[in-house]
Amino acid sequence: MAGPGELPYKHNLYKGIPVPDFITAERYKELETVHKTRDDDVYIATYQKSGTTWLQHILYELYDRPQGEQASINDAVPWIQEESQERIDSLLSPRIFKTHDRWDWIVKGDKIKYIYCYRNPKDVCCSYYNHIKRVFVGHYGYSGTISEFFSDIFIKKNASEQGWYWDHVAGWLEQRGNPNILFLTFEDMVDDLKREVLKIVDFLGLECSEEKVDGVVGSSMFDAMSKNPKVNYSWRDGNVKDPNSKFIRKGKVGSWQDELTKEQSDQIDQLTKDLLEIPFDIKIKDTM
Repeated sequence: MAGPGELPYKHNLYKGIPVPDFITAERYKELETVHKTRDDDVYIATYQKSGTTWLQHILYELYDRPQGEQASINDAVPWIQEESQERIDSLLSPRIFKTHDRWDWIVKGDKIKYIYCYRNPKDVCCSYYNHIKRVFVGHYGYSGTISEFFSDIFIKKNASEQGWYWDHVAGWLEQRGNPNILFLTFEDMVDDLKREVLKIVDFLGLECSEEKVDGVVGSSMFDAMSKNPKVNYSWRDGNVKDPNSKFIRKGKVGSWQDELTKEQSDQIDQLTKDLLEIPFDIKIKDTM
């Protein structure tokens, strides 16, 4: 793990790729050598700003809160690379973990279930900029404009946390034949949340009444999530988070149209077509 290099925000490096500065090489080594998987472990995996907290809340409710009442969703569904191994080992089963790991980095197990959610890169770019420039400015110390962020971080190869968006998504999509991975998109969740929650229920083999599913869907809508102090990151206000900025900001598809130029949009379109849509025969929606 190396210290901050030429990138204009606080970070560490792991295998030459930026990661948050609170994640260490020692922790990754611990996960490789000490961590013991359980057959009912579930991993929520995303590139940053792609529905992670949304899915943390959904799964924790579907599983009837296996860790009981917790102060925040990150206590209930921890980021496994951030937590101590002692706490990870102490969690009751089923354990639900959050991660932004690439497929080639993530903890593997024959019976582990993974839910990978990806989002259109234009909205990811704008949400990620808001995340490091406004919401967690006290953590990242980033002061650039969105145009500088686009050129110096997002579009630049391996300058974003967890590496290049297109490499991250492609690495996971290469596993589409893996029966232990459920693939979701942020846009499909916005379009019909109940339909996507039912996919999760079926994938995990859960027995949930319609009343239960409707309750989870209701508590997972944008307005409910933005007002819920256990998921809206208000517990970080005045620490590393700017209390005047919202962690759960818009929850919409296509808000990039207010922030990116046509040239930037076209550049993303070409990369997405060449590296994701054509190779994997998919269509990534950036408007609804």
